[in-house]
Amino acid sequence: MARKNSTPTFTHEIRLKTNLHQVRKLMIKFRALRELYNTVLGELFKRSQRMQSDTRYIETCKAYQKDKTNKDTQLAFDALQREYELTQGHLQSFATSIKNQSYMSDHLDAHTTQVISDRAFDAYMKWRMGKRGKPRFKSWKQGIRSIQGKTNSCIFMNKKGKVKWGHLVMDCHYDVIDRYGVQAHALNSEVKYCRIVHRLIKGKNTFYVQLVLKGTPLVKANQPIGYHKSVGLDIGVSTIAAVSKEKALLTPLCQALESHQKSIHKLQRKMARSQRFNNPDNFKDSRFVKKDKHVHKKQGMIKKGKKTWAHSKTYQKDLRSLQDLHRKQRDKRQCLHNQLANEVIALGNCINIEKNHYKAWQKGWFGKTIGFRAPSNFVQTLTRKALKTGGRVVEINAWTAKLSQACHVCLGFHKKTLKERTHTCNGKPIAQRDLYSALLALYYDEEEINIDSIRQDWESLDTVLKNAMLVVHNSRMAGQHVPDCLIPRQIEKRECIQTSLSVIKQTECQQYQQSEFNNR
Repeated sequence: MARKNSTPTFTHEIRLKTNLHQVRKLMIKFRALRELYNTVLGELFKRSQRMQSDTRYIETCKAYQKDKTNKDTQLAFDALQREYELTQGHLQSFATSIKNQSYMSDHLDAHTTQVISDRAFDAYMKWRMGKRGKPRFKSWKQGIRSIQGKTNSCIFMNKKGKVKWGHLVMDCHYDVIDRYGVQAHALNSEVKYCRIVHRLIKGKNTFYVQLVLKGTPLVKANQPIGYHKSVGLDIGVSTIAAVSKEKALLTPLCQALESHQKSIHKLQRKMARSQRFNNPDNFKDSRFVKKDKHVHKKQGMIKKGKKTWAHSKTYQKDLRSLQDLHRKQRDKRQCLHNQLANEVIALGNCINIEKNHYKAWQKGWFGKTIGFRAPSNFVQTLTRKALKTGGRVVEINAWTAKLSQACHVCLGFHKKTLKERTHTCNGKPIAQRDLYSALLALYYDEEEINIDSIRQDWESLDTVLKNAMLVVHNSRMAGQHVPDCLIPRQIEKRECIQTSLSVIKQTECQQYQQSEFNNR
């Protein structure tokens, strides 16, 4: 259930110490929550279908299409929902009655019952209002992954530091060292409510408690923050560019995840071969395709219709390994997002960024890359960290600003293809296109780009942009993998030669020193 918090809120997660008995009891509780959610959602669909078959509902919809500002139509909708018991209160009563008439009464309380019914109702209302897709029933594999109390009374942490949910009392894995004092700050804050989270780690059921606390999270003492400094940010499919008046940053997004992706692809191919071998009747016949004077064997697609699948024990083991790899990749990606967000916050906590439609990127040509690097999640992480430090994040309309096309030299707009990585004006290269877009975002104020300020500060800004490109060149010359989209070919030919010799000499010197040390 979505909560409207008028006060600042942050969370702190602690792993629970659970024995076999407690794990069994928790799994029964989460199974009951899943079944109750599916029951409530199914009842919602039935009541909604009966209401939609009513002639009054059809007439009200027609009246709403003619005049959407009329309040009488909204009152008519509300009256129909009350008549067919499609309100939050009616659903809570229904969930309570179902719970009391089954085994769920021994495992669920009134608070969690209301929370799970509100979750189903919110999902249904968002679907009816067109904000999301049709809600699905929770499968036994996925299930309910988290549950929370309405207040700090159902699921709570007592004075002894133990988490209590009904008759279950569980200890916590506290950080004894607490190097930065994050845990102490969280435990000394006021608790609004607690949330129990279920995760599958290495094939074992693991549970965590998330304390939803009142206030703001602790800012670490060693974290550099550019207070009250502005930063322009340009985020792409696989790269990010950040520009301030003192420093610029151009780097790939989550480049260190490539090793995890290779392991995932290898395991997926192994599982696909096993599935085809054990279920040959579920696939179409293979065929040969001629391409470029070569004949290739193309595997048959999966047949349509309902099928039964036979999976070996090795396949099931590989499936658990694949789930664990995805979990590690997700955690690693979040860690990389946090590190990159800290680098941006060090430049400044007042951030200007273009408002992008990441779902459109995913549906287009970049679905695989978007799912792999998750730029939308990075923006959410950056926003959270900026607000935590007292900063702000301003979203710029991409259609009106045209940061990827605007030019401060000729005051015109230059359309560029994806292969063109340099912003040029009258045949003269200005800067790398991502850095230049971030620069324009930095000087975007009051729905327009401040061209006069850019021209006044251009000498220093040009130096800042060149230093950022020099860092990228040095990284490539040092042997690090740098995507080709970061380095424009025109600039690389002109500038990379000036720094290559010095970088090579430095690298050779380091290798010689390392070899001398090993010989000793």
